[in-house]
Amino acid sequence: MIFLIIALAVLLPFSWLTYRQLARIHPRRARWALAATIAGNLMWPLLPFLRVSTPAMRLTRATLGAFWFAWTCFAIAYAGFLFVLLLAWLPVRKRRTFAEFARWPSRVVLSMILVGCIVGFYQAIVPLRIERVPIVVDHLPPSLEGTRIALLGDLHVGLFTRPSRLEKIFATTSALHPDLVLLAGDLIDDDPFFVPKLLDGTRALTPSTPLVAVLGNHEMYGDPRRVIFQLRDSRIRLLVNEGYAFRDLWIAGISDFAGRDGLQPDFAKALAGKPSSSIALALAHQPRVIREATERRIPIALAAHTHGGQMGFRPLRWSLAGVFVPYHMGLYRVGPTQLYVNTGTGYWLLPFRLGMTPEITLIELTARKR
Repeated sequence: MIFLIIALAVLLPFSWLTYRQLARIHPRRARWALAATIAGNLMWPLLPFLRVSTPAMRLTRATLGAFWFAWTCFAIAYAGFLFVLLLAWLPVRKRRTFAEFARWPSRVVLSMILVGCIVGFYQAIVPLRIERVPIVVDHLPPSLEGTRIALLGDLHVGLFTRPSRLEKIFATTSALHPDLVLLAGDLIDDDPFFVPKLLDGTRALTPSTPLVAVLGNHEMYGDPRRVIFQLRDSRIRLLVNEGYAFRDLWIAGISDFAGRDGLQPDFAKALAGKPSSSIALALAHQPRVIREATERRIPIALAAHTHGGQMGFRPLRWSLAGVFVPYHMGLYRVGPTQLYVNTGTGYWLLPFRLGMTPEITLIELTARKR
């Protein structure tokens, strides 16, 4: 409740400012601005009921949630744009009103936003990017030389996830001929209702290929115990602070940091039973797993969670998420540990990924030459 009050106090002023200025700068579009403002704020009174699992609430989350997120991001960005315009207008304020001064720049910016939304929508639902990543490991057991690991993250299977899209993701993964497929959390969008849809999509994967997963924060926001129950005896081997042996590779599946009531991360449990001859790989949802992975000298850690901010520029390794977190995309070396952060195979709330095409990572393990 405290978080909700703080969020309202911070975000509603941006929303109101955006509406008022849009209506003044573009008076012929005032009704459109009002409609967008109302649609973008309808979610607020429903936030306390988001965990309710009914068809009506699923539809509400999927639709109003997208409007809310899109409008909030737009309102904050547009308010920043108006502030810059205000500074530019001050020297000429006696000759032109702010609305007159801002009209054409606002039209240009709004047009650019529209084009960006169209491109981002296409990039979120059509292409798939295969990111091939060699990871060189000290003292790699011979049985793991050349091992190919496919890493998927943040599928966020939800109401509007197309079964054909899921099938394409897993069929594309299967065509890479991985020895092992790992899912780095946020398998579903909160509601355990969507687990069967996820499992249907995995049928496109070669049956003999091991499929291992961990929980993400969005499973924790819903009903994680029910998700665990549904995945029991399924195609997916879910690790909740458990280990899984693949040849001489020990996959330590770390529970998510949002876990409560016995579902908090526990490296000791996940590493229990690891043979001395094997090497460890920490599979987690959030990149901050790197801290304990480094302390325990685990050579490889794999994560997702950031989505690359769903907006970025890969050639410069820049993403919106990088503004907020240090490990947001790609491969990092931190002490004895190499961390790879997948930028997401699905999307959250909005079907929008501008410059951050959905990613399937193909990792190949090789031994360091001596």
